[in-house]
Amino acid sequence: MKVCIYYMSFLSIKSFWKKSFSQTMVGLYLWLLFSLAACNKFVEVDTPGNKITTQQLFNDDASATTAVAGLYSRISSSFLTIGSGGTTIYTGLSSDELISSVNTPDLKEFQTNSISSTNSTNQNAFWRPAYLSIYQANACIEGLTASNGMSPRIKNQLLGECKVVRSLFYFYLIQLYGDVPLITKTDYNTTSVQGRNSVNDIYGLIINDLTDAKNLLAENYPSDGRLRPNSYTAAALLARVYLFTGNWKLAETEANNIINSPKYILQSDLNKVFLSTSNEAIWQMASVVGGINTREGSTFLTTSPLVIPVYLISDQLLNAFEPGDPRKSAWIGSKTITNQTYYFPFKYKVPFSFSSVITEHYMVLRLAEQYLIRAEARIRQGKTDDGIGDLNVLRKRARGTNNAVLPDLPMGLPQDQALSSVLKERRIELMMEWGSRWFDLKRFHLCNTILKPIKPAWQDTDTLFPVPNQEILLNKNLTQNNGYN
Repeated sequence: MKVCIYYMSFLSIKSFWKKSFSQTMVGLYLWLLFSLAACNKFVEVDTPGNKITTQQLFNDDASATTAVAGLYSRISSSFLTIGSGGTTIYTGLSSDELISSVNTPDLKEFQTNSISSTNSTNQNAFWRPAYLSIYQANACIEGLTASNGMSPRIKNQLLGECKVVRSLFYFYLIQLYGDVPLITKTDYNTTSVQGRNSVNDIYGLIINDLTDAKNLLAENYPSDGRLRPNSYTAAALLARVYLFTGNWKLAETEANNIINSPKYILQSDLNKVFLSTSNEAIWQMASVVGGINTREGSTFLTTSPLVIPVYLISDQLLNAFEPGDPRKSAWIGSKTITNQTYYFPFKYKVPFSFSSVITEHYMVLRLAEQYLIRAEARIRQGKTDDGIGDLNVLRKRARGTNNAVLPDLPMGLPQDQALSSVLKERRIELMMEWGSRWFDLKRFHLCNTILKPIKPAWQDTDTLFPVPNQEILLNKNLTQNNGYN
């Protein structure tokens, strides 16, 4: 079986990585290539003069690097998808972070936790783009593995990047859906009938991929900025996975190595945490859409003072801040229209700009989360004071020079109180970031306690999204989650 790729002139790789993704069409071209290749069947034809095969695509360092660049173009979609703001927004509605000011059916279903199996956003923003990205990563891994014309250093780097990307999407798929098909090949005859694999099986692949990636990737970033993974990127995601799977010791070890690296420093200015130049960033994504810095910024912010934002901060989140916490004023915006004040997410501060200067990249992983991971891992191992110390590092960063707010948490707390402090600190520090709150409520088994009183239609089974019905119709071996038709 042979996948054919329409040829386009490649930009120089050096130039590509030094420019914003929006300045090149190579990634978008490859995004289209792999999207088409993920359709119902491949057609094997002879290679005409204006085409190259996947074997040729991965025949040298430059072409292979360009191919892998397509992964990032897919993630940085022009739409709200699982990798470009969709996870933040729709899990924010499903948890207690966001409410919608409009009453569209799809948004209402997420906010009321009554998502139908035919919900188009569920399919087109989550399931489908995740598996298209996984397919593309699989295709790149196959091409790179079979290549004999690449330098070992570049080959290892690209393989590591692909495994990080594949791990990222599988991590979010299992948080959203639970058991999902585990697909690591591009053979449609196999993948199109793949049933659901257990969460443990998926975690096994993720851990193996990220462990491999740590060894394959170098410590230095292969790009200007932090737009392509390095070894610490793999370690950061691995630390999170170990935390979610209850391997406290390894979670602490991975987070500790990142915290001790001189590459990463907590930004003292809260307004600079999400800039493209942030020293706190471990991994960021660049936009592929002209005029947009980040999809979240362009979605949450309005350019008109008279327009009510579509997505508003919930009263529950507003009231969760301690008095005087500077993160509230730095990361939550407000506008008053006809004597009514509306609050909206404000971590990203650029709504839409015709300037070619990009000042914000989309934050995927950052140092503050590693402190929270290490804090929880230490507390769960009985090293409570060490964990509280990590929380106090973040509280100190947040209060800055204003010692009248956010005092240090006391040492000697019982373990259950210390874990409650972790959850509170995660709620504030990681608010509106990639579904962190939604996943924490599930991890801490608090969905019924926290959400049921504020969600009249809440059911125990609402902790998972439904498998899209269209996917079940296409694959007879897919089954539906409990609580959905």
